Amino acid sequence: MDTIKKLKSQRNWLLLAAFPFLPFFVLIALLQRSQKNRMRAFSLATFARFHGRSPQQISAWLGEFRSDLTTRLQAGKLQEMAAAAQQIEPLIPTFSNSIPVMCHPLSSRDFLHMINGILELQERVDFKRFDTVVVTSAAADPSELRAVISEVEQQDSRLLVINTSRDGDVATQCETLSVFSASRHMSLLKDADCQRVLLEYVRSLHPVRVVVADSEMMSDVVSLYGAALAATSEVWAFHSAQRDNQFTQRYFYRHFDLFSGVYVSDEPARKALVARFMLCEDAADRLAVLGEPRETKRVTPNLLPAIGGTDDGPCDVDDHLDISLIMTAHNETTVTGMTMISANASVAAAEAEGYKVEKIIVLDAATEKTRACLSNPAYADWSVIEIAERDLGRARNRIVRMARGKYIAFLDADDLFSENWLLGGAALLDAAASDGENVIAHPEVNWFFDGDRSLLAVTPQDSPVFSPALFYFTNYYDSLCMAPRQAHLDLPYVSRDVRNGLSYQDHQFAVETLAAGWHHKIAPDTIVFKRRRDSSLVTESSGKNSVIRQITPLAIDNIPALIGFKRETGKN
Repeated sequence: MDTIKKLKSQRNWLLLAAFPFLPFFVLIALLQRSQKNRMRAFSLATFARFHGRSPQQISAWLGEFRSDLTTRLQAGKLQEMAAAAQQIEPLIPTFSNSIPVMCHPLSSRDFLHMINGILELQERVDFKRFDTVVVTSAAADPSELRAVISEVEQQDSRLLVINTSRDGDVATQCETLSVFSASRHMSLLKDADCQRVLLEYVRSLHPVRVVVADSEMMSDVVSLYGAALAATSEVWAFHSAQRDNQFTQRYFYRHFDLFSGVYVSDEPARKALVARFMLCEDAADRLAVLGEPRETKRVTPNLLPAIGGTDDGPCDVDDHLDISLIMTAHNETTVTGMTMISANASVAAAEAEGYKVEKIIVLDAATEKTRACLSNPAYADWSVIEIAERDLGRARNRIVRMARGKYIAFLDADDLFSENWLLGGAALLDAAASDGENVIAHPEVNWFFDGDRSLLAVTPQDSPVFSPALFYFTNYYDSLCMAPRQAHLDLPYVSRDVRNGLSYQDHQFAVETLAAGWHHKIAPDTIVFKRRRDSSLVTESSGKNSVIRQITPLAIDNIPALIGFKRETGKN
């Protein structure tokens, strides 16, 4: 008891000692909260301007949306579907307010800042493409920078100089875009997010040549995404003759294999560089002296073919089959049991309403254990097709050509459907066909479980918060969708090339279908339960800083039409 009294006495003295400072801490907390609210309002206002909405409209929609979705997850059809899935897979948690519910692009402030940032940069150049982009900073020597710009101006008529300095100007006599002056939202992002915005901005310009001239931010971009950038543009660098320029000294050898060429100021600088690094003849040939004509050989990554699995012509559609359900497997074993139970339940619900379903298991270079698990006699009414594409996109392309259903629905071997997904997706596509619309159906909710606990409410294309600019950074829609077979024949999946940082096949499919006039809609009250493991294609791609390929729909001059907004110049 004496010890307890002593501790209570000490606590009381600490409270008395802290009391004079308490108002100060409260004031700090209130100021931080006020600043956070101002930043959110600023970001929402910018987003609203670019997308032809009002901030009030977006806020009202978001409040109603979250309230409605939460209600149905707790006591509606969504709750019923989740409870049924939990009977199959106990790892799916019961929904509670502790489980985050996300909605792109409002899933994080960073996404809003990134969207606003790239649109502000694109707006500053009036949504025009450029042949050559020189990325530099205030660290560059003015005379050297002018010499580099003079060199590239003689080669390309459309030139843009980008200054990545947070503070300080660059001395040029041509059009210069200062990233942090042109976009206030860039200043609100972490360095890694700034680098991603810069990469996507440069790629959206569709330049023939990108020159890195003393820009640490751009050199970091090359470190992370250099192969992806070099896949579509020549990547050049300038090596300073100034011996105290540690910047170019440090980055020269790190990125040299990605460069199509390196500019040097004069012949002595070239000879010194060759001697310093003991460059072989082939490497030395890639050094170009400013002002002297020299042919250089473009360096491109050893890329995998962009599209595969399309060699065979498609078979004819069977008028008696409505849906082809395609489940792909490679190295999934006992987990496939729960997936198959879920799939069969969804098939049964669709067939009870008169839909005919073709059920296909695809073993793509499957392991022996995977093959054994999916050879279960309980799956005798499923067709089993073995291929060796070793790539999910190519495997899907090949099987789509073999499938005979009017609609295609994909399933991964470790995920689950809600019982009503196939029925809901097919009903949505039937209604669209009756109205003459080209529609791709998505579940209303992607429910992540196992290694993660969160929900992503899928954003339909007609939502007030839908922004195609988000596709620069992440995907609204994954491949567990339902689409008319023709969509997949017209726009096949690209191959993964993780070695060169090119991945996310469903991401590119979503952009290309959007640009081709397909409308992405949700089937109400449907769920896809997505298992998150320590090792997966998504985590592998993320770990290697993968991006989608540079594609025409995301070119800077196509973005206004893709968004469908009318720019109001002069407003911030």
